[in-house]
Amino acid sequence: MDSTGIKRTLRRHLWWVKEARYEGQRYKFLADKTFHRRTRAAHDKPNVLVVSLDSVGAAHLGCYGYGRSTSPNIDRLAEKGIVFENVRTQANWTKPALASLLTSLYPSVHRTDSQGETGDRVDDSARQKANVLDNRFRTAAQDFHEAGYATAGVSDGGYTHSFFGFARGFDYYENRGGGLKPCTYRLLRWILQRPEAPFFAWIHAWDAHFPYMDRPPYNRMFVNHRSNLVLNSATRHEINKGQRLVANAELEFQKGLFDGAINYLDKQVGSLLHELERLDLLANTIVVITADHGEAFMEHQLVEHTECLYDEVLRVPLIFLGPGLKGGRRIRTQARSIDIMPTVLDMCGLTPKVEIQGVSLMPWITGQRSDDLLAASETERGGGQIALCDGRFKAIVKRSDDRMEIYDLEQDPGEKLDLASARADLRGIMEGQLVSWECQAKGCAQRYWQEATEQSVELNAEVVGRLTDLGYLE
Repeated sequence: MDSTGIKRTLRRHLWWVKEARYEGQRYKFLADKTFHRRTRAAHDKPNVLVVSLDSVGAAHLGCYGYGRSTSPNIDRLAEKGIVFENVRTQANWTKPALASLLTSLYPSVHRTDSQGETGDRVDDSARQKANVLDNRFRTAAQDFHEAGYATAGVSDGGYTHSFFGFARGFDYYENRGGGLKPCTYRLLRWILQRPEAPFFAWIHAWDAHFPYMDRPPYNRMFVNHRSNLVLNSATRHEINKGQRLVANAELEFQKGLFDGAINYLDKQVGSLLHELERLDLLANTIVVITADHGEAFMEHQLVEHTECLYDEVLRVPLIFLGPGLKGGRRIRTQARSIDIMPTVLDMCGLTPKVEIQGVSLMPWITGQRSDDLLAASETERGGGQIALCDGRFKAIVKRSDDRMEIYDLEQDPGEKLDLASARADLRGIMEGQLVSWECQAKGCAQRYWQEATEQSVELNAEVVGRLTDLGYLE
C-alpha cells in the first residue's frame, strides 16, 4: 500500500479523533448558552443566515428530484420555504463563484478567476499565486454592516480564506478548518455574544468537496462496493484528459461517498436551525440555502467541477425561508447566484450601495414577474469558456477555438444533443445574446477597473496547507 492509501485508511478508521475535537465546539456553545445567557434587544429588522454548501449541486438533493435520501432536513425546509428550481452559478469553481455571490458581479468583472490556479495544472509556479478580490469591490456584508447589522462569516479556509478578500465587511471572520459542525457552533457562540443588533451571517461548508468524506456511517449509506479510486489532483487530471478510464463500480463508489457527505452536511444544517429555534431566533431569521457549484460524475466524460460548464456543475439549489415569506412555493423562473444578495438586502429594506449585475428576486417571489433572467457562467479553465442560458436554450462557447454548443434544456435537460450545427437560426440568436451580454459585462468591468490592475499574490503557508487538504495542490 502506498502512502496515499495509508493516509486514506487512517483517515477512514480514525475519524472519531477529529469528531471528538469538533465536539469541543459544541460543548463550548452549550456552556455559553447555559452560563452566559443574555437578554436580546428587540429590533424590527430580520436576521439573515446564508448557508453555501460547496459542490452540492441541485441534482443531488431530494427537493430537486434526486432519488436518494441525501437531504431530509433541507427537503423539509424546502417544503416550508420558497424553492427556485432553475438557478445557475456564475463560475464552475469556488473562488470566483463565491466572489460573484458576495458582490453580485460576474467573474469577468471582479476578476478572481485565474487559469494558473490548480485547475489546468500546467505551471506549478503559477499555482502558487492567486488573484484576490480587489479592494475596489464591495460585498453584501459591507452593506449589512453599514446598515447596523452585526456581521459574521464562518468557513473552512481554502478558497474562502480571508487571504482572498472574503472577510471584507465582516465583524468576525473564521478561517479555521473542521467542516460545518465546528463552524456551526462557532457561529452560534458569536450570535450568543451579540444580542444588541440583527445579524447577517454566512457559512460556507466544504464537507462534500473532493476527495469525498470517507467515514462511517456516511460512507456506507449509499455505497454497496468499495473501490480504490481516490479523486486526488493527479487522478482527476488523468480522467478528465482521457488518460484513465473509470469503471462503473469506481464511479458509483465515488458518487456514494459524495451523497453520504451531503447527508452529513444535511444533518449539520438541521442542527444549526434547531439551535436557532431554541434561541428564539429562527422565526425572525431569513435562511438561504445555496451552493457555489455542483459536481460532475462522468455525465460528459468528466469528473469534479473545474473543467466544464454543463448543468451538473452550474445548476445549484436556492431555497429561501423566513418571516413574511409565504412558504411551500416552487418558482421555475431561471435565476442566478448574483441575485441572492440583492434579494436578501431587499427583504431587509436595504439596497446595494454600488453598481451590481444581479437583481432582487422579490418581484418573482411575490408573483409580479415570471420571466427568465439571462444567466452567464464563466471560467478561464480549458482556454476560457462561457455558458449563456436564456431559460430554455443554452450555449457553451470554448474560447480556444470559438466552438459553440447549443442545447434545448426543455427537451434535453442532460445536454446530450448539440443543436449548433443543425439550427443555424438558433445559433444566430444565441450569438446575438452573447454579444449583448459581453458588451454589458465589459462596460461594467471598465467602470470598475479605470485604474490599476488586479492583484496576484503569493499563497501563504496556511492557505497552501488547506488547499492541499482539499485536493487542489499536491
